[in-house]
Amino acid sequence: MKTMLIQIKLCLFFLLLTSCSLFAPQTGATDTYTFFSRSVNTLSSVAVYYPEDHGTNTPVIYLLNGWGTDAFAWGSGMDLAQEAFDRDLFLVSLSAGSNTYTNSPTQDDKQYEDYVLEVVSKVEREYDLELDSTARALCGISNGGGGALFILSEHPETFVAAGSLSGTSYTGLSDYEALVGKGIRIDVGTQDGVLSTLRWLHNKLDDEGVDHEFYEHPGDHDWTFWKKWAPKQFDFLQALITE
Repeated sequence: MKTMLIQIKLCLFFLLLTSCSLFAPQTGATDTYTFFSRSVNTLSSVAVYYPEDHGTNTPVIYLLNGWGTDAFAWGSGMDLAQEAFDRDLFLVSLSAGSNTYTNSPTQDDKQYEDYVLEVVSKVEREYDLELDSTARALCGISNGGGGALFILSEHPETFVAAGSLSGTSYTGLSDYEALVGKGIRIDVGTQDGVLSTLRWLHNKLDDEGVDHEFYEHPGDHDWTFWKKWAPKQFDFLQALITE
């Protein structure tokens, strides 16, 4: 009888351990990484979402936020920690504030093209990542979408792909040859004010021989649209950086 009670207690104990494991939260970690940026001459913060058991070769998608927002805007619209955990990759969210992701020709403290590259260097050093271009992608919303394609065209040696959600079209985007062979996906809403511009860009990329994916969906320039289609962007980019 005593032996049976001990066995029952042991079973209950192991069931308790199992249930704790089953119902423990399964999500990624979230950090705010702050550093002094030489590119914009100020303290700057980015949001980093990642699986805690990551390795040195865990790929990264750099998320460029829209005009006038901060580095944490994307994380307020969807659960990036969960996305990072489920996909086993880093998501690094940054912002150019009320600036394009380009280098100002007149203001030394507004070198936002350089800033994106600075974030890449500092974050990967901070988290002991050892990556090349095949494990890095960009994805942007609105102004960040235009910035993602522009940065990819200017630094094809650093990134393998870029995604644009309702992205603006940068007038500085002119080196289409640098986009050949890169992964590009564009999503835009049929009620979005940037639709006509992105249709033009879609045709221009075709004319320049740049292979890409272009999708129009019902929706506007807002988080209802971005929250729905950002995971599809992540699917596309993840397939390229984890090959």
